[in-house]
Amino acid sequence: MSDIKLSPAQKRVMDMMSHGWPASKHSGMSVYINGLRQCNVDTMTVLERLGLIERESRWTWKATKKGREMAK
Repeated sequence: MSDIKLSPAQKRVMDMMSHGWPASKHSGMSVYINGLRQCNVDTMTVLERLGLIERESRWTWKATKKGREMAK
């Protein structure tokens, strides 16, 4: 896991999502976790490409097994 370089926004998102919080898209390109704006859809796209998160529906995401391991 330590070989993956994440930006501060990506780290913040993965810190929450690796503990089980889902993310959802709200107005515009904003992504909210636990009721607070955390990032935009572009950040989620990168995390999805890295295999750390996956889509539950068109505008919601959850952490993958690989992403949940970051909580350790």
